[in-house]
Parts: sequence; C-alpha cells; structure tokens
Amino acid sequence: MRAARFAILIIGPRHDATGVIATDLLRRTRVWLVDIGLEGAMMATRLYTPEQFSMTAGVNVPFDLALIEDLYDALPRRLGETRLTDLIDDRRFAETIYRVALADGIMDRVTYQDPPEGAS
Repeated sequence: MRAARFAILIIGPRHDATGVIATDLLRRTRVWLVDIGLEGAMMATRLYTPEQFSMTAGVNVPFDLALIEDLYDALPRRLGETRLTDLIDDRRFAETIYRVALADGIMDRVTYQDPPEGAS
C-alpha cells in the first residue's frame, strides 16, 4: 500500500461487476473503484491499485471547484508554480487539500458506515 497515489476523482457510472468508474482528473485516466457506497461528483483521496481495480486508501475528501482558490492560496509558494501533473504527486499537495477541507468545514459532510450485512 506504500504505492498508493493521491488523486482527485470525478465519480462516474457504476461498474458492471461492483463499484464505480471514476476519472482521475489530473492524470486524465479512468479508474475502476471497487469501493461501495461512494456518492458525490468529485473527491480527493489516495488510491491503492493492487490489480486492474483500485480502492480508496485513507480519507475521502469531498472536492468542489470552490475549494480551488483556497487551495491555491494555501499551497507553499514554490508548489503554486508547479504543473498540475507534477503537483498531484507531491505529498504537500495532499496535505494542503486536507488542511483546506478541514478549515472549510466540507469534511462535516463525510460519513462512514459499515456495509450492509451480507455485502461483500
């Protein structure tokens, strides 16, 4: 799981087998997420990809375009000048998203639930 990577995802349609298809916004790739119960248009999270599927690994942050200005203002100056495709792999980018989301109160919308009995 050390190879988990940070991503901003747009959640798309359900996958035929399980989970959803998402688009990694900055890498412009499609991702098959086997997580269940994901809702919402966009989120920032870490992805663990052991096979041809991925799963979230850690905190899921609801992400919306209103956070972008606050995010840009909160980035260390040197990172603010970095190309987006390089920025996503810098650990300080993820840290800044988490900090901005907590300060904004957007994390208050996140709830975690146990899966229904019998779900796999």
